[in-house]
Amino acid sequence: MNMMRSNSNSPIKDFDIMIVGGGPAGISTLLHLHKFTPELATRTILIEKEIYPRDKLCGGAVSGWSEIIFKNLGVNIDVPSVWIDNVEFRYGDNISSIHKPKFFRVVQRREFDHELANISIKRSLKLQEGEEFLNFVRSKDDLEVVTNRHRYKIKVLIGADGTLSNVQKKMSLPNKPRLMSTLEIFEPVNRKYDPEFDEKKVVFDFSPIKKGLQGYVWHFPCIRNNQSFINHGICDSHFYRNHPKANMKTIFSNELEKRHIKPNVKSWSGYPIRLLSDDDILSQPNILLAGDAAGIEPILGGGIHLALSYGELASSTIINAFKLNDFTFKDYKDRLNNHIIGKYIKKMNYFATNMYDNKISPIEVAKEIFSKTK
Repeated sequence: MNMMRSNSNSPIKDFDIMIVGGGPAGISTLLHLHKFTPELATRTILIEKEIYPRDKLCGGAVSGWSEIIFKNLGVNIDVPSVWIDNVEFRYGDNISSIHKPKFFRVVQRREFDHELANISIKRSLKLQEGEEFLNFVRSKDDLEVVTNRHRYKIKVLIGADGTLSNVQKKMSLPNKPRLMSTLEIFEPVNRKYDPEFDEKKVVFDFSPIKKGLQGYVWHFPCIRNNQSFINHGICDSHFYRNHPKANMKTIFSNELEKRHIKPNVKSWSGYPIRLLSDDDILSQPNILLAGDAAGIEPILGGGIHLALSYGELASSTIINAFKLNDFTFKDYKDRLNNHIIGKYIKKMNYFATNMYDNKISPIEVAKEIFSKTK
């Protein structure tokens, strides 16, 4: 409340657009605006409540069509990466793999997001760190946004502030959140038990589906502080809510023990991922949701490529709104459904429906996904 009062008498800053959240979805929105309507981008401000570089829990796979988006934006992300040549899928004793040299890379979000932010700043775009969105009120055809630092008068607000989006909360939408649970840990490579780093390989192990998990265990090689690490993780989409819940902690502990890693729950990190539902509302007049704030898919848990694509979708929707002087955003959900994001999520929902109902092999699903995403 003190922050709200301290801003009440401050001058109102005037921008056309505010983006809340400095992750891939938010910065992609800013960069796409800059590419297609530079003059509008100069009237845009992005606020990020943390200070870069900041940690973000994520597997860090820059996969799918990410590199295509970077090329289209003229962006080169130069951060420590492990390029992946092999993707391995497991389901019990059934093991399959795809081999493609430099198929995709694994990064640390701390470094990746910071580099994206630096690229935006070098293009003279307005990015404000350490500024947190608090609330908004409507004023005629505009919004007045209150942060922990300032008050703003804006025309368009984009909530790209993650699964637990504060923008979405303040929109008071009727959406019933469907959340995927995840746990992860980073451990130094033990070459006796962790072949992934030397083999430039990521592993998706769907075997725990047999134990009721509606997800998978992953093992991703990565570089942390110039050292070789493996990111071990597990996720459960809870896709079928009427199915008994698997014991994620027990399953994960058992997987870590196989690699001679002592299970220490206190060292694990956990975070939810919002899944997109057909009946979710993603916009209001003057407001759009993007990235994890809007929702992703229930098989792999989204990915950086989806976040980047949300930026392209949000920017094109906003540009069209300014051309037509229509900020109702009534067509945003239709635009999403006709965009690569919507089509991809629809396909993944179809796969999830059949895979978690034991009608199709997880390995066949995984092979189909990875053979069509690049």
